[in-house]
Amino acid sequence: DYVATVFFLFREYLNLMRKIQIWYKLEPAGSHGVWGLDDYQFLPFIFGSSQFVSNPVICPEQFVDPEIVAKYHEEFMFLECIKFICEVKTGPFAEHSNQLWGISGVKTWTKVNGGLIKMYKAEVLAKFPVIQHFVFGSLLSFDAT
Repeated sequence: DYVATVFFLFREYLNLMRKIQIWYKLEPAGSHGVWGLDDYQFLPFIFGSSQFVSNPVICPEQFVDPEIVAKYHEEFMFLECIKFICEVKTGPFAEHSNQLWGISGVKTWTKVNGGLIKMYKAEVLAKFPVIQHFVFGSLLSFDAT
């Protein structure tokens, strides 16, 4: 059920958020600009890279190739994120998404996924201004120890 939650419900949520972001021309809050993964989302990159860990249809260096993105974006959440970035940003990918460009140099999806999880812990979960708004429950538990 967790896989279906991520790859169906969460994907629908992302599509809705992207439509709202474009429609209302929303600016990201606390963006890291070129040094962030994406101005709005982080989790879809973690979930998306996990799809490639068990099903390496492409290697990490290929996700910056527009032809690969066009061919596989409907199947893989990571490539769907790359497609959205390329639609809303202009200029060379290496310039507007430097962090992702750097990730394309990692050799395996296992390392990409592990690195993204570490980055999420450091850049999101370890930041009090962000984590103070999280609702903890059975899916996302909190151990105060």
